[in-house]
Amino acid sequence: MWVIAVLASLAILITLLLCVPLDMVFRTNIDGKPKSSMRLVWLFGLFGKDCRRKRKKPEAERAIEQKRESRDWTRGIRITLEVMRTEGLARQLGSFIKRILRHIKIRELIANFKVGLDNPADTGLLFAFLAPINLLVSYFSPHHIRIEPSFAGDTIIKGNLYGAVRLRPIQLAAPLLGFAFSLPTLRAMKKLVLYKWKRKE
Repeated sequence: MWVIAVLASLAILITLLLCVPLDMVFRTNIDGKPKSSMRLVWLFGLFGKDCRRKRKKPEAERAIEQKRESRDWTRGIRITLEVMRTEGLARQLGSFIKRILRHIKIRELIANFKVGLDNPADTGLLFAFLAPINLLVSYFSPHHIRIEPSFAGDTIIKGNLYGAVRLRPIQLAAPLLGFAFSLPTLRAMKKLVLYKWKRKE
Protein backbone atom coordinates (compact mmCIF):
# COMPACT_ATOMS: atom_id res chain seq x y z
CA MET A 1 0.00 0.00 0.00
CA TRP A 2 2.82 2.38 0.87
CA VAL A 3 4.32 1.81 -2.60
CA ILE A 4 1.14 3.12 -4.22
CA ALA A 5 1.16 6.13 -1.88
CA VAL A 6 4.80 6.90 -2.75
CA LEU A 7 4.16 6.59 -6.49
CA ALA A 8 1.04 8.77 -6.25
CA SER A 9 2.95 11.40 -4.26
CA LEU A 10 5.78 11.31 -6.81
CA ALA A 11 3.33 11.72 -9.70
CA ILE A 12 1.68 14.70 -7.95
CA LEU A 13 5.09 16.27 -7.26
CA ILE A 14 6.19 15.89 -10.91
CA THR A 15 2.88 17.35 -12.10
CA LEU A 16 3.27 20.34 -9.79
CA LEU A 17 6.85 20.92 -10.96
CA LEU A 18 5.73 20.79 -14.60
CA CYS A 19 3.17 23.49 -13.80
CA VAL A 20 5.98 25.89 -12.84
CA PRO A 21 6.67 28.38 -15.69
CA LEU A 22 9.81 28.06 -17.80
CA ASP A 23 11.25 31.36 -19.06
CA MET A 24 13.52 31.72 -22.07
CA VAL A 25 15.47 34.90 -22.76
CA PHE A 26 17.36 35.24 -26.06
CA ARG A 27 19.52 37.95 -27.61
CA THR A 28 20.93 38.29 -31.12
CA ASN A 29 23.21 41.03 -32.39
CA ILE A 30 24.08 41.30 -36.09
CA ASP A 31 26.94 43.66 -36.88
CA GLY A 32 29.33 41.73 -39.07
CA LYS A 33 29.43 38.30 -37.44
CA PRO A 34 26.12 37.40 -35.74
CA LYS A 35 26.29 36.82 -31.97
CA SER A 36 23.56 35.03 -30.09
CA SER A 37 22.89 33.95 -26.54
CA MET A 38 20.03 32.23 -24.76
CA ARG A 39 19.21 31.63 -21.10
CA LEU A 40 16.63 29.25 -19.63
CA VAL A 41 15.22 30.06 -16.18
CA TRP A 42 12.99 27.70 -14.21
CA LEU A 43 11.42 27.47 -10.75
CA PHE A 44 11.09 31.25 -10.41
CA GLY A 45 14.77 31.91 -10.99
CA LEU A 46 16.20 29.17 -8.72
CA PHE A 47 17.59 27.29 -11.72
CA GLY A 48 19.18 28.90 -14.77
CA LYS A 49 21.09 27.60 -17.75
CA ASP A 50 23.07 29.60 -20.31
CA CYS A 51 23.17 28.06 -23.78
CA ARG A 52 26.47 28.98 -25.37
CA ARG A 53 28.25 27.93 -28.53
CA LYS A 54 30.91 25.28 -28.13
CA ARG A 55 34.59 26.13 -28.24
CA LYS A 56 36.00 26.22 -31.76
CA LYS A 57 38.02 23.19 -32.82
CA PRO A 58 41.36 23.28 -34.70
CA GLU A 59 41.17 24.02 -38.43
CA ALA A 60 42.14 20.46 -39.46
CA GLU A 61 39.45 18.88 -37.29
CA ARG A 62 36.86 21.37 -38.53
CA ALA A 63 37.70 20.58 -42.19
CA ILE A 64 37.18 16.84 -41.58
CA GLU A 65 33.96 17.48 -39.67
CA GLN A 66 32.65 19.79 -42.39
CA LYS A 67 33.12 17.06 -45.03
CA ARG A 68 31.35 14.53 -42.85
CA GLU A 69 28.59 17.01 -42.01
CA SER A 70 28.15 17.80 -45.71
CA ARG A 71 27.55 14.10 -46.48
CA ASP A 72 25.26 13.73 -43.47
CA TRP A 73 23.39 16.92 -44.47
CA THR A 74 22.73 15.62 -47.99
CA ARG A 75 21.59 12.26 -46.63
CA GLY A 76 19.48 13.99 -43.99
CA ILE A 77 17.69 16.16 -46.55
CA ARG A 78 16.88 13.09 -48.65
CA ILE A 79 15.36 11.12 -45.77
CA THR A 80 13.56 14.21 -44.42
CA LEU A 81 11.86 14.77 -47.78
CA GLU A 82 10.93 11.10 -47.89
CA VAL A 83 9.47 11.20 -44.38
CA MET A 84 7.57 14.45 -45.04
CA ARG A 85 5.79 12.71 -47.93
CA THR A 86 4.06 10.49 -45.36
CA GLU A 87 0.32 10.86 -45.81
CA GLY A 88 -1.12 13.35 -43.31
CA LEU A 89 2.18 14.15 -41.59
CA ALA A 90 2.45 17.77 -42.84
CA ARG A 91 -1.10 18.52 -41.66
CA GLN A 92 -0.43 16.84 -38.31
CA LEU A 93 2.84 18.77 -37.88
CA GLY A 94 1.13 22.07 -38.68
CA SER A 95 -1.59 21.38 -36.12
CA PHE A 96 1.05 20.44 -33.53
CA ILE A 97 3.00 23.69 -34.05
CA LYS A 98 -0.19 25.77 -33.78
CA ARG A 99 -1.12 24.08 -30.50
CA ILE A 100 2.38 24.65 -29.09
CA LEU A 101 2.40 28.33 -30.11
CA ARG A 102 -0.92 28.89 -28.31
CA HIS A 103 0.79 28.07 -25.01
CA ILE A 104 3.87 30.27 -25.54
CA LYS A 105 3.48 33.71 -24.02
CA ILE A 106 5.70 36.44 -25.47
CA ARG A 107 6.53 38.64 -22.48
CA GLU A 108 8.83 41.03 -24.34
CA LEU A 109 10.07 41.39 -27.91
CA ILE A 110 12.34 44.16 -29.19
CA ALA A 111 13.76 44.14 -32.71
CA ASN A 112 15.71 46.91 -34.44
CA PHE A 113 17.19 46.16 -37.85
CA LYS A 114 18.63 48.07 -40.77
CA VAL A 115 18.53 46.33 -44.16
CA GLY A 116 20.07 47.39 -47.46
CA LEU A 117 20.86 45.93 -50.88
CA ASP A 118 23.64 46.70 -53.39
CA ASN A 119 21.23 48.65 -55.57
CA PRO A 120 19.30 51.41 -53.74
CA ALA A 121 16.45 50.91 -56.21
CA ASP A 122 16.15 47.27 -55.11
CA THR A 123 16.16 48.44 -51.49
CA GLY A 124 13.31 50.80 -52.32
CA LEU A 125 11.30 48.00 -53.96
CA LEU A 126 11.94 45.74 -50.97
CA PHE A 127 10.67 48.36 -48.52
CA ALA A 128 7.71 49.21 -50.71
CA PHE A 129 6.61 45.68 -49.82
CA LEU A 130 7.87 45.66 -46.19
CA ALA A 131 6.71 49.14 -45.13
CA PRO A 132 2.95 48.34 -44.92
CA ILE A 133 3.72 45.14 -42.98
CA ASN A 134 6.03 47.09 -40.69
CA LEU A 135 3.32 49.68 -40.02
CA LEU A 136 0.68 47.03 -39.30
CA VAL A 137 2.98 45.20 -36.89
CA SER A 138 3.90 48.46 -35.14
CA TYR A 139 0.24 49.46 -34.81
CA PHE A 140 -1.30 46.16 -33.70
CA SER A 141 1.59 44.59 -31.81
CA PRO A 142 2.43 45.64 -28.23
CA HIS A 143 6.08 44.84 -28.97
CA HIS A 144 8.71 47.14 -30.44
CA ILE A 145 9.63 45.90 -33.95
CA ARG A 146 11.39 48.28 -36.31
CA ILE A 147 13.02 47.68 -39.70
CA GLU A 148 14.72 50.60 -41.46
CA PRO A 149 16.13 50.79 -45.02
CA SER A 150 19.75 51.59 -45.81
CA PHE A 151 20.41 53.26 -49.17
CA ALA A 152 24.22 53.26 -48.82
CA GLY A 153 24.59 50.92 -51.81
CA ASP A 154 25.91 48.00 -49.77
CA THR A 155 24.22 44.73 -48.85
CA ILE A 156 23.86 44.94 -45.08
CA ILE A 157 21.77 43.46 -42.31
CA LYS A 158 22.51 45.10 -38.99
CA GLY A 159 20.60 45.23 -35.76
CA ASN A 160 19.64 43.41 -32.62
CA LEU A 161 16.86 41.24 -31.31
CA TYR A 162 15.81 40.66 -27.70
CA GLY A 163 13.00 38.42 -26.58
CA ALA A 164 11.59 36.86 -23.43
CA VAL A 165 9.00 34.09 -23.63
CA ARG A 166 7.28 31.94 -21.02
CA LEU A 167 5.56 28.58 -21.12
CA ARG A 168 4.36 25.94 -18.67
CA PRO A 169 5.80 22.49 -19.53
CA ILE A 170 2.59 20.74 -18.40
CA GLN A 171 0.69 22.49 -21.20
CA LEU A 172 2.91 20.79 -23.80
CA ALA A 173 2.03 17.27 -22.62
CA ALA A 174 -1.26 16.92 -24.52
CA PRO A 175 0.06 18.31 -27.87
CA LEU A 176 3.21 16.16 -27.62
CA LEU A 177 1.30 12.96 -26.84
CA GLY A 178 -1.28 13.70 -29.52
CA PHE A 179 1.43 14.24 -32.13
CA ALA A 180 3.66 11.34 -31.04
CA PHE A 181 0.88 8.73 -31.15
CA SER A 182 -0.93 9.99 -34.25
CA LEU A 183 -1.12 7.60 -37.21
CA PRO A 184 0.96 9.82 -39.60
CA THR A 185 3.75 10.16 -37.01
CA LEU A 186 3.84 6.39 -36.38
CA ARG A 187 4.07 5.83 -40.16
CA ALA A 188 6.93 8.35 -40.37
CA MET A 189 8.75 6.65 -37.47
CA LYS A 190 8.41 3.33 -39.27
CA LYS A 191 10.08 4.85 -42.34
CA LEU A 192 12.94 6.20 -40.21
CA VAL A 193 13.49 2.83 -38.51
CA LEU A 194 13.55 1.02 -41.85
CA TYR A 195 16.00 3.59 -43.23
CA LYS A 196 18.35 3.15 -40.24
CA TRP A 197 18.06 -0.62 -40.55
CA LYS A 198 18.99 -0.57 -44.25
CA ARG A 199 22.05 1.62 -43.51
CA LYS A 200 23.36 -0.94 -41.01
CA GLU A 201 23.09 -3.81 -43.50
